[in-house]
Amino acid sequence: RAHEPRPPLTKAEWKSVGALFLLVIPLTLYWACNEQQGNTMALWSIDNTDRSLFGWDIPWTWFQSVNPFVIFIGTPLLLALWDRRGAPSSTMKMAWGCYLMMAANLVMALVAWNAGGEKSSWLWLSLYFIVMTMGEITLYPASMSLFSKVAPLRIASLMMAVNFLPNFLGGGFLQGWLASYWEKMDKALFFVMIAAIAAIAGAIIHAVDRPLAPMLEEKKT
Repeated sequence: RAHEPRPPLTKAEWKSVGALFLLVIPLTLYWACNEQQGNTMALWSIDNTDRSLFGWDIPWTWFQSVNPFVIFIGTPLLLALWDRRGAPSSTMKMAWGCYLMMAANLVMALVAWNAGGEKSSWLWLSLYFIVMTMGEITLYPASMSLFSKVAPLRIASLMMAVNFLPNFLGGGFLQGWLASYWEKMDKALFFVMIAAIAAIAGAIIHAVDRPLAPMLEEKKT
């Protein structure tokens, strides 16, 4: 028997879908900043970081392991904090994730400026990865949860695919374009640029938190 045609989305459902698509813009900016960890930050760890520890050079690849390690350790700590003090809304979690990315890059901007062309301590690089990863823990699960809970049930799978669109656009294309300026810019200014992009992403999400709240009610319709 032929399936009965599904009723069209309601006006409220279309507004929810539109709100989710609007969030793709700042999330794309965020992932363009986040994915510098495997690109320009790898170059920084090789060329601009003093990796010596008691006469032994820490392999630069080890710093790429800080991200998953902090995710493993930091996630339960963050959940415990939210259980104790109350969790912010999903959109505010995403905004704070962007702000932590901004903070991590501002730290590196100061490090690069103070280094004056010399190599900086590996401890600063580790701090960068810790702060930006805490931002990722704050933003990424909140983003996935929001898209899954707000999307109309009949297009939930499609909207979960849309949730990965910022990873594709920002982490795939935009981050590479931004990284092309690594050799053209002063390193401190490069980090300031990435921090500014992360700040803009956070400000956009922060600004639309209240206006979009009715459209982003976290329950299936």
